[in-house]
Amino acid sequence: MKTAKRYLAMAVVAVMLGSVFGFAPVSAASMYPRSETLYTANSAPPTNANPFQGGNIIGLDGLIFEPLAMLNFMTGELKPWLAESWDWVEPNVFQVKLRSGLRWQDGEPLTAEDVKFSYEYYQEIGLRDWTALGLEEIKVVDDRTVEFVFDGTPNYQLWQLQLFYGWGQGALIIPKHIFKDVDPKQIPKMTFLGDEKKYLVGSGPYKLDEVVEQQKAILVRNDDWWGNDVFGKPAPKYIIQLYVKDNSQAANMFIKGDLDVGTYYIDIVQAKKQNPNLASWLEEPPYFPPVAPVLLYFNTKKPPMDNPQFRKAIAMAINPDQIVKNGPIGGKPAEIPFGTGLLQKWADKIDLDGLVEKYGWNYGDIAEANRILDELGMKKDSNGWRTYNGKEIELHLVTCAGCSDWISAAEIIQNQLRALGIKVVIDKYDWGAMMDRYHNGEFDLGLHWSGTFQPTAYAVYNALLSEGGVANFGNYTNSEAQGVLDEFSKTTDPNKEAEYVKKLSEIWLKDVPAVPVYMATLFYEANTKYWTNWPNEKNPYGVPIFWAKYGTWGTALALLGVKPAGEAPATTTESHTTSPSQSQETTSTPSSSTNEEGGGICGPALIVGLAVVPLLLRRRR
Repeated sequence: MKTAKRYLAMAVVAVMLGSVFGFAPVSAASMYPRSETLYTANSAPPTNANPFQGGNIIGLDGLIFEPLAMLNFMTGELKPWLAESWDWVEPNVFQVKLRSGLRWQDGEPLTAEDVKFSYEYYQEIGLRDWTALGLEEIKVVDDRTVEFVFDGTPNYQLWQLQLFYGWGQGALIIPKHIFKDVDPKQIPKMTFLGDEKKYLVGSGPYKLDEVVEQQKAILVRNDDWWGNDVFGKPAPKYIIQLYVKDNSQAANMFIKGDLDVGTYYIDIVQAKKQNPNLASWLEEPPYFPPVAPVLLYFNTKKPPMDNPQFRKAIAMAINPDQIVKNGPIGGKPAEIPFGTGLLQKWADKIDLDGLVEKYGWNYGDIAEANRILDELGMKKDSNGWRTYNGKEIELHLVTCAGCSDWISAAEIIQNQLRALGIKVVIDKYDWGAMMDRYHNGEFDLGLHWSGTFQPTAYAVYNALLSEGGVANFGNYTNSEAQGVLDEFSKTTDPNKEAEYVKKLSEIWLKDVPAVPVYMATLFYEANTKYWTNWPNEKNPYGVPIFWAKYGTWGTALALLGVKPAGEAPATTTESHTTSPSQSQETTSTPSSSTNEEGGGICGPALIVGLAVVPLLLRRRR
């Protein structure tokens, strides 16, 4: 059925917050008035304030150091920030114009020299390779204008992603007058705490005030922020990041009002019964927004998974309804083919429905799946199992031992494929060992995130279909797809872009390198007792993801948009805070936490990480 076919989805890479660790009580309520303090939490103790790599304090990117642009990945909007505008002024020259009046937290002006220095510094550290994108030179035109000059035809599609920062893309703008004397080779060894804290001079609305070991990190508002005149003064005077041990403790703290916002796997329905001030992205079940598809990957280099028809038969046996009903909290893959609707803006131009009708498949169509396998000569033996080359087909499905949601989905898929006569063995590994299996091709099937956190169709397809693509876990290769991607990278013409999106979508649907099986949700809880105007489905001005390293992907926008309880909500710019109670007693906590020995939820956080790690920064010739 056409409707069923519309559930096809591709996706993008990310990892949701699983378990979190320990938390020590917070006192000193008089020092941090509840009406001026916003409390959030992270899954690890704040031990590192390195803004370049390793830092695990919320706000290092976005609230302390800022990028040229902020990305709201829930809406795909790229919001001018330090940069006022940008454009290709020549085919190989990308010009960025800074806002006027920018200044560092020490009062020094922020200029184009700082932008040039920052991008070059990231290259010297070894975190970026701009030359792989064809970047030849960075020129300072005047205090507010910087030009990126490319050698030959740039990779336009990937370069536009370098305006914002995160997971292998872009750069935070840092002060030249502070970092010019810091050896880039020493950066990976630094924590930026203790004596090194003096280097944390950003341009953002908050400063790192204090880190209490194994307990909390405290940000204090920068009242002289340049953005006060542009975006409005942030509401919370303090933002305190607590170290919370696990989902159960987080649930207890939300119920008592000790946390204002967080990204935890709790039973929000039960929690709301004990604290009606709790809110989430959606007003009704499932409450949490679906953000990233989980894909069933095939090892496309290993028979019989190297046969697209075999892969399509497997796809037809998958029933997302059963997975969502009986498995992890999530949703069916949304319309076509990215799950989050990323291709919908192209739907009319590429005849998306027609592509799916012609090349797609119906989920749960066991009869057609059986017909395909019969046609391939994979007959059932006397035990009812399908055979290939005279042997029973036994597929090993690799998944993460600590990801209870993936394991649950894997067990349901195991049963669904049994109906085809295909035996599936689930192999559970820790994260590192699982990734080794993927990289070495030592698997038959595997569950992993795809790429929907990427804001463009090119970025997603590049991650999924290119050789070495960060989401290409099935080692899929297709010279035609690579050729289309190479041409796609060189254009900014919307008509040509539509042509390439259509071709890549057709290749995906025909070859089935992976199958979207369910949409993972982004767990998000907010307490409206002290702070209101949290982002939600009706007011998506920010992104409800509260982990370190996601500041410029919408977290900073969310924290800058909240307002004190009692104020009329606004849709854009202020932020506020909360402080935990001193009571340590526990109450009945509606936690949905998984087992305590590494069991967690593999959600869109770890994925986001994978999704944007170097998006195939190959030099385009």
